[in-house]
Amino acid sequence: MQFPALFERKRNDMGKKSDSKGKENNVSFDDYLALQKELDETRKQYGVEVKEGKISRAISHFFDKRETRELKPVLRKKYLLLALFTGWMGGHRFYAKQYPIAILYLVLFWTGFPIAMTLVDLMIAIPKEADAEGKILL
Repeated sequence: MQFPALFERKRNDMGKKSDSKGKENNVSFDDYLALQKELDETRKQYGVEVKEGKISRAISHFFDKRETRELKPVLRKKYLLLALFTGWMGGHRFYAKQYPIAILYLVLFWTGFPIAMTLVDLMIAIPKEADAEGKILL
């Protein structure tokens, strides 16, 4: 299926437009957004769907899942101690019932990656205020 000739100017992959003489001009971001919106509307009008790639789909799935996951209460003191002493192998993540990430820590314990990520986990957990029972949501 071919799209109708909607655009008078030809565009290359770098976001620049070229006129009929081959001279390149910079395209403003507003022009780009307007053309993208017009392209989306044309695709919708003609029923053309853009297939999402595997990597893009995986990244979208990760962030969708992360946004909708349920936060679980854990004891702050226990979590911090586990992070300090067993963070290199993901002990604090097992305690917080974040099993996929905990297994990743355990598999990669020899690389130093879990130690760096444990420092990030500590920077996230330390400033959080505990409730009356001493629990924080992770």
